[in-house]
Amino acid sequence: MTTLILTEKPKVAKRIASILSKSTKQRKIGRLSYYTFELNGEEYMVAPAAGHLLELDYPEGKWIYPLIIPPDELVLRSIESKKQFLRIIEKLGRKADRVIVATDLDAEGSSIALEIMKALGWERDKKIYRMEFSSLNTEEIREAFRNLKPFDYSRANAGWSRRVLDLQWGANVSRGLTLSTRKKRWVKILSSGRVQGPTLSLIVKRERGIRNFTPRKYYMVTAAMEGDRGKFEMKLSPPKGEDKIWKREYAESASQAVMGKSFKVKVRSRKVSLKPPPPFDGTSMQIEVSRITGLTPKQIANRSTGIAQQLYEAGLISYIGTESQKYPKNWRKKDFIEMVETIGKYSPLKNDANFVIQNIRNKPIEGKKDDPAHPTIHVVGTPDKLENRSHQRVYEIIARRNLATLSPDAIIKRISTEIDADSFKFRSSGASLIEEGWLRVYPYSRKNFSMPPVKNGDEVRCVDVKIEEKETQPPKRYTPVSIIKEMEKLGLGTKNTRVQILDILKERGYVEGNSFKPTSLGEAVAEVLEEYVPELTSPELTSKLEEAMSSIERGKLDHKKFLNDALSKLRRIMKDFKEKEGFISEKLSKAIQEYRISQNVVGKCPKCGRDLLLKKSKYGYFVICSGYPDECDIKYSLLPRERILKENCKCGLPLVEGKIKTKSNRILRYKRCLGNCEESPVRCAKCGGVMIPKKGKYGVYLQCKECGSINFFRIRKH
Repeated sequence: MTTLILTEKPKVAKRIASILSKSTKQRKIGRLSYYTFELNGEEYMVAPAAGHLLELDYPEGKWIYPLIIPPDELVLRSIESKKQFLRIIEKLGRKADRVIVATDLDAEGSSIALEIMKALGWERDKKIYRMEFSSLNTEEIREAFRNLKPFDYSRANAGWSRRVLDLQWGANVSRGLTLSTRKKRWVKILSSGRVQGPTLSLIVKRERGIRNFTPRKYYMVTAAMEGDRGKFEMKLSPPKGEDKIWKREYAESASQAVMGKSFKVKVRSRKVSLKPPPPFDGTSMQIEVSRITGLTPKQIANRSTGIAQQLYEAGLISYIGTESQKYPKNWRKKDFIEMVETIGKYSPLKNDANFVIQNIRNKPIEGKKDDPAHPTIHVVGTPDKLENRSHQRVYEIIARRNLATLSPDAIIKRISTEIDADSFKFRSSGASLIEEGWLRVYPYSRKNFSMPPVKNGDEVRCVDVKIEEKETQPPKRYTPVSIIKEMEKLGLGTKNTRVQILDILKERGYVEGNSFKPTSLGEAVAEVLEEYVPELTSPELTSKLEEAMSSIERGKLDHKKFLNDALSKLRRIMKDFKEKEGFISEKLSKAIQEYRISQNVVGKCPKCGRDLLLKKSKYGYFVICSGYPDECDIKYSLLPRERILKENCKCGLPLVEGKIKTKSNRILRYKRCLGNCEESPVRCAKCGGVMIPKKGKYGVYLQCKECGSINFFRIRKH
């Protein structure tokens, strides 16, 4: 008997092989490795995929729309850059009597295996089994290997259905947008999709809310109180039925009623137990780790390069794509103690783990969310050494979250104070920490506790009153974290695809900036879809489709029936799109023209105030005033490998980033003012003068205009 074990990634193949046998041999075909070992007289081969090896696509034909075809007529083409992986799997598969699928245990991982099986014809002539595991922990891998399951076709069919639907949905809407626009103006491609359209619409609606926001004045009244125990402040409460103090007259009347007078304070206090937060699911882990560390969700959870993904592949934490906030159902107290002991072997967390062992809860805190395939994210291994600081921080946050769920409640004392000044209510509140509980091991939720120095019945006197005029603020633009949170709430995408959708929106030029600001093009695409085919921006429709695919994964819905119904709906939507093509064409062609003009505007001319435009000639890029040459003579040159940044120098001109190569072949980056003004951030490290970029015989170099030093610079904070 010869068996092929198929994994999703090369590192996982190596780890699984080394766990299953101490006598594993590494073999190579070309540059790619696979692994072999013998066990109980049988030969085993472990070979990796590299994510999806095959691309689902339409058969060759005209680029038209609507084009909705039966799923069986779609074709699987090998991805050019991954052909060698497929060749090795095919070669080893010819020797194998059976195949064990050990890809990630989710819809995407199972569909990766299903696509390979379809392409290589394994379903006809091989026995297919499944290893089910949630971590690359030694014991869990061995247990999964001892208890092989039938291949999970329902899970794979859910992943397959998502690929079919996303392809046909995205292809039809993208072709519709592109071909409509080309009737009046050339455009390479405009895209949208099942999740992309509703997500873009969310961002655009938020921007409209910001743009249309009308600030409203309100007032805050702060009374400075003094008593025998000390000083503290109290705030005026809004009138009954209001959330803010909108009238200045009310604020001034309250100020007169309290100033210089003495009052007896009513103080109410109560003890409150703060329960620990639940353990992480995939989305909450991305959001919380991003909040604490400043890393982006993509840096944390990308399936290829994400820090948490790498911790999973190293056998340190369980699978990060889970939707569950519940520990394994078969765990008993000894299992939780073993997890805490594993965490305690990591020296920075030793004392905290000991605290939990001594004070462990009878039952861990868990959340409501569950996942039929995976438990919550939890620690399964102790790192020998984590040299990268980001890896240390992510591991520690996940470990501390696990410790918190097993720690006692925190106990705090909350107090509220109140005085009544001629029916005007002034209040303050505070809290003090009585017992740390879980806050000791999870300090990221700790707040600054402070108590007003007053007790019930104390007499205090108002020594000062301050009236502040403020304005209501518009809603904030979405950040990567807040939009992912909103997408999860509305059921848009999955924990693995949301970051990819945000990347696509940026690549298409629909949004820009660290907080998502829609471009004129992005707004136009969203407005066209909202006005003429609103179902394509409907979160409700997308959410229902996601729920249906979850039902397929659980074996409660036939994937063929689902695809037939969903594609019929798409056919009706795209027919409606086609009928309104003329209106869509007109609106999008104007938006493309405006967008292209806006992309070339890099700032304002310091001489006449007109737009500065980025241009290109056969000699390279340059910036000129839009009034050049007849009405203004401002012109700036860009040197090779320089690019305009979306930030300005103190003088108002945009900053430029470039790079130079030193004699020792080091690449050094610099940041300068476009006009090389006296505020330019690139400074001479010798005398502090402005460094000027120049083009020499061997490329770009920087020279101080004061002392003449070459390439000896520092970047001043701007």
